[in-house]
This record gives sequence, structure tokens and C-alpha cells, in this order.
Amino acid sequence: MATIRKVPRKKTKSGFSYQVVIRRQGYGTISKTFEKKADADKFARDQDREAKLAETYGKGYTKTVGQMLDKYMETYAGKDDTKLIRLAWWKEQIGYKKLRELTPSVLVDCLDALRAGEALSGAGKGRSISLGRKRSEPTVNRYHTALSSVLEVARTRWHWISENPARRVARGQENPGIVRWLDDDERTALLAACKESSWPHLYLLVILALSTGARLGELRRLTWSDIDLKKGMAYLADTKNEERRALPLIPAVQKELKTQVRRIDTDLVFPSKHDAKKPFGTTFRQHWNTARDNAGLTNFRFHDLRHSCASYLAMNGATELEIADVLGHKTLQMVKRYSHLSTDHKQSLVNRVLGDKV
Repeated sequence: MATIRKVPRKKTKSGFSYQVVIRRQGYGTISKTFEKKADADKFARDQDREAKLAETYGKGYTKTVGQMLDKYMETYAGKDDTKLIRLAWWKEQIGYKKLRELTPSVLVDCLDALRAGEALSGAGKGRSISLGRKRSEPTVNRYHTALSSVLEVARTRWHWISENPARRVARGQENPGIVRWLDDDERTALLAACKESSWPHLYLLVILALSTGARLGELRRLTWSDIDLKKGMAYLADTKNEERRALPLIPAVQKELKTQVRRIDTDLVFPSKHDAKKPFGTTFRQHWNTARDNAGLTNFRFHDLRHSCASYLAMNGATELEIADVLGHKTLQMVKRYSHLSTDHKQSLVNRVLGDKV
């Protein structure tokens, strides 16, 4: 609380000045002198209001969004590099704002600008930053989630804020997404093209992705120490969801692994040609694009190999829980996109087996 003392002072018209003294635990002592009593009263009221706000918003009352994001990114140990890209975008847009200024309406304005691909007025301390292109609703949701997760850390671990404003902003409606998977002819053509690739690891990489559903980033970091050929298993400890996952290896994968020439200067299964301590880099895309084009595939990404794996499982009667376990999803929401394949397969099976029995 503020204390106001009347102090004799000859140089003032009234012969007095008014000293405001504020003592707050953890903040030290603030002292300021005013010639007019009204000014002293106003200063004392403002400081009391600031103290109440600081109590409400926690230790981070004076912190900026940028400081919060920097602190988080300094210690981020996750495997999702796209999250860091999204957080960097948030810092560019509103990094200058105080955490106490981060209201739901501010977040809505940011997300609307991202959605529309428009310039965000006031971004970057007065600069107007063009976003360049429109973003889909699922993409906007990913940006929303990225910031919300950091705000939750600031609330629960650092106690910088008492409330996560992102939780008061509704997420956009997710579309089910288009599942692109390989039919039998496409799969045969792609595998044949991969075998002809000038990069000797492409065929192994593709059949691993196709048969295990593992992400490209997970396979890039795969080491020989992760592989147990006797058991026919590979073990991923370095996953996007930071959970250890076992990958059953089909016979074709085991056979191909046995034919691979292991380098003595690295434990990586897919090392970079130029630095054995690092996994392969962006040049992989050239080899992948060439094989894909030679196979005559259109509208097909490497990530669609993961979709193909899940689709094959669904069409052969795997449950959503089993598909989620294979792909390493924490929830069943992400595998619901394959449920129609399972339904279609069951209908075809019943019609084929029982259609002429009744």
C-alpha cells in the first residue's frame, strides 16, 4: 500500500510537498515527491492498481510475449521443428506486447490475419508485416495450439500469468483431410523406381515408411543401435511425440537392411553423404521427386506413405486403436480419417462372403 507524507518545503507555494512511499515485498521501495496533493494521490492510486494487476498476472507482469517465447525456445527439446517456425511467427507479430496485454481479442486479430494472408497492423513495433498467402483452417489451428502450449507453460511452470488467454479463443473447424494412398499398381511402380534411384538408400527408406508408418524425421534419425534384426524390430526413442515406439520390420525390410553397407564412422542408418554424423539432408528430395515422377505418381508426397500404411491397416480390419498404436498417435482423433476405409472394406467383405447366402 502507498503512504503519503506531508513534507515541509520552502520552495513550493504552499510551503509543503507530498512524498509517496510504496513498499512491496519482492519489489523494493518506491518513493516520489509531488508539489500538489492531487498528483500524489493519483500516483498512489496508479501504483496500487499496478500492484493489483501484478498480483493477478503473476511474476510475468512486466514480461513481453517475445521474452516468454525466447525462454521457451531456449530449452525446447521437442522434435517438431514446425512448432518453432510457428512460434517465431508469433514473436514477429506480437513479441513486443506485454503479457498482460495479450487478450483473446488480440489473438483473434492475429489468427484472422494469418487466415486471410493479410498484413497485421502494428506488428513488430509499428511495422506492417505481410503474411503473403492465405492459410487453411487446420494450419491456423496449429499456430493457435503452438502459442497456447507456451502460454500454458508460462502459467503452470513459471507462474508468469494466471490465465491462458488462448484457451478463451475458439479453434476453427478441422476438415477431415484428404487421404492419399497408393493402390497396388502405384505401389509396384514406385518401389521399382526407388530401386533404380542413384541414391542407394531410397528403396529402404520408402519400404520402411510404407510398412511402419514412421515419419520421415523419425526415419532420418534411425540408428543401427535402434534395430534388432533377431527380433525383427526397430525402436524409436526420438519421436515427434517424445514417446518410445516399437516398429515391427517386415521380411522385405529385414532383407534390405542386411544388404546395406554400414559405415564405420557413424551409427546412422541414413547418414549424410557429406557429414556422417548428421542424417541425410534436403538433397534427398531430388531423389524422391525423381522416383515419384518416374513412377507416374501425381499429387503424392513422402508423408502419404504414412497415410498408405494406415490405409492398408484399416482396409484389412485394424481397429482405430491399433492404427494409432502403429502410427504413434496419442489420440484416436487423427486416425478417424481412415475409418471409412475400414467400413468400406467390411461392407465389401460381408457382401462377398455372405451376399449369396441369404
